[in-house]
Amino acid sequence: MIQLVEVHKGFTVKDKKTRKKKRIEAVRGISLTVKPGEIYGLLGPNGAGKSTTLRMIAGLMHPEQGRIEVCGAGTATEPEKARGAVGYLSTDLNVYNRFTPREFLRIFGEFQGVDPAVAERRGLHLLEKLELSDFVDVKMEGFSSGQRQKVSIARALLHDPRVIVFDEPTTGLDVLTAKTVLDLLSLMRTEGRTVIVSTHVLPMVERICDRVGIIFDGILHGDAPPREILQRWNVPALDEVFFALAAKGGA
Repeated sequence: MIQLVEVHKGFTVKDKKTRKKKRIEAVRGISLTVKPGEIYGLLGPNGAGKSTTLRMIAGLMHPEQGRIEVCGAGTATEPEKARGAVGYLSTDLNVYNRFTPREFLRIFGEFQGVDPAVAERRGLHLLEKLELSDFVDVKMEGFSSGQRQKVSIARALLHDPRVIVFDEPTTGLDVLTAKTVLDLLSLMRTEGRTVIVSTHVLPMVERICDRVGIIFDGILHGDAPPREILQRWNVPALDEVFFALAAKGGA
């Protein structure tokens, strides 16, 4: 389970024009709960605070206020236990070009304390599901963004996590492979895992997400099933909610 309680996070940055420092409140008092066996869609325009929220859940950032728990472990009080429960996919497709997918996953399996034989078996199984078996022993320097995304997804799931945190999981994937990823997430829901996913592919959200939260200007809106949100805002599509929030200044 994932639980956020009144989470705040801000950054100090330099203004590109004036070069003066200014404060940006990326996340402002977000509270949400995602239960086992549930897929939660976290939506919002670029810069709204989605990725910051997911990074805090994954333990890569720490909230300035509030608390986050993953499978009952606080990310501040029990960081290693919380991080160990999470399979995190970021938007940064960082793979090591001189390694093959097999080598890459073997190394990450060691980092995560997975038995080498188990890591090998899981890695090959995941790559097969993601239709990358023919490239398992090919160096990744010539891989496309879609192939890199597949390897990154396999890495995130290698240690059999109970909580899945995916930021834009279908980026760079063709339609058929994107469907494979969605089917994989749906399977994890049936296995009782906790899934939170951020995406701009709104038809995907309506298809697989049990509940949706919309972040706008660092504040969470909605937190309900997709159909209920559409009815609440009286709009035909989820992207119309973004426009409505913008028109109201995020109120």
